[in-house]
Formats: sequence, C-alpha cells, structure tokens
Amino acid sequence: MKKTSNLKSKNKSFPFLSIYGTLVYFYLYFPLLVVFVYSLNSSRSTMKFEGITFDWYMKLFQNKELLNSLFHSLQVSGLAVLFAVVMGTSGALFLNRIEFKGKDFFRTLAMLPIILPGIIVGLSLLIFFLNLKLQLSMWTVILGHMSFTTPVVMFQVLARLARLSRNLENAAMDLGANPFQAFIYVTFPMIKRAVIGGALLAFTMSFDEIIITYFLTSTYNTLPIYLYGMLRFGLSPEVYAISTVVLGLSILLIILMAKYTGSGEESIVVR
Repeated sequence: MKKTSNLKSKNKSFPFLSIYGTLVYFYLYFPLLVVFVYSLNSSRSTMKFEGITFDWYMKLFQNKELLNSLFHSLQVSGLAVLFAVVMGTSGALFLNRIEFKGKDFFRTLAMLPIILPGIIVGLSLLIFFLNLKLQLSMWTVILGHMSFTTPVVMFQVLARLARLSRNLENAAMDLGANPFQAFIYVTFPMIKRAVIGGALLAFTMSFDEIIITYFLTSTYNTLPIYLYGMLRFGLSPEVYAISTVVLGLSILLIILMAKYTGSGEESIVVR
C-alpha cells in the first residue's frame, strides 16, 4: 500500500513527466500507425482515405521483382548471420579465455563496424574489394553484412561468458571430457540464449541494412534497395503495404530477441 501511495504521489509531483513520456511514445509510434492505416487505403492517392482494402497486400505476392528482392534479403541475412554466429562465438571464447597484450584495444577495434556510420564502412569495404579485384555480387554483400553482424553476436556472447564460472567446464574435463565435449555439453547450453538472441538481433540489423548494401551490390537488389527505388517515384499504397510487412517481421524478431535475452544477459547498444 505504501509503495502504491508513493508512486501516486510521485506522479502527482511530476505530472510533466507523464505528458513528456506520452509525447515521446506518440512521436515514435504514430508514424508506424499511419503507415499501417494507409496500407489499407483503397485509393492510390496518399492525400485522402477512401476505404479499407487488402488488395495492395495481395498485389505484393504478384510482384516478382519484390518477391525476388525479399528472397535476396532473407538469403543475405541468413548466410551473414550463420557465419557471424560461428565467428562471433569463436571470437567471444577467444577474448574470454585468452589473455594477451592489447586485448582492450582489440575489443575496441572489433566494435568499430557497429559504431562507425554505415557510409564509412560501406565505402571502405568497396575500396578493399575493388583492390582485391573482387566482382560485386551477393557474396560481397554478405561479407559487408558480416562486418557488423559478427561483432553483435560476439559481444552478446562475451557478455554472457563473463558472468559464467569455468569450474563446471573444468570439472567436466577432470571427469574425462575433452575441451570440445566440455564446450558442447557444459558451456554451450549456458550461452545458448545469448547466441540465439545475438543472432536474431544481427538478422534484424542485416535485413534492414541499406547503406552498406548499396555500396557493395551491383544488380543483386535486396528488399531495402528495392523499396528505396520505389520511393523515387513517390509514395504509393504498395510501399505502405510492404513497409507494414517488414515492420511486422521486425517486431516479431525483436519479440523473439527479447525472449532470448531477457533472462539477465547484457546487451550492447548498436547503431
């Protein structure tokens, strides 16, 4: 009862905080609601709302270019995250288990692709690939996405490893297990949630990435690149519809990520 009364008294003492919070949420989420509402607009005009229809969603599945770009995005994100999970988890184990000079400097370098603007990362990788005489393709896009998905997974797993004791792993090896068996049967079950959560976060970032993709692709268009091309011809119900679909997918991935990282594991702030 006392806690409830204290909360009520605090709310009365600082009413502007409630107003400020409401305005912030309105500013963040009202545009998303507008996109969803206009994706149901029966009129092609974005200036007036004439009625509700699901025709624009049906037409999305008849657009071969859009479906191809969606498949490309899923392909790039899936492969980039798959490689990122292997490399990121290995890197986290390396940083957690091995002591060497310059370890903090190495951690800072590993975080740079997340901190730096995408235009810097994309341009740097483009110059690097051109110097190697690599032809821009799906694989250059995947390598570009791995530059920021790998650190995301690595620091998620590293934060979890930092909170674990190695006594259980050492006990398993004392009982006859080799290091690989100790990792598979002892360590991995304890870091599994961090690995999955990091993979989901990395997939969300990769799926929505446009700047790095724009620098590293030729004719291999992903969904964000395709949407950017559509926007050059103005807003239309099709743009609202596909944006709503992408928004729904992103929300689903965020919910899954929260489920797997909501048990106390630390996370990192990403761009």
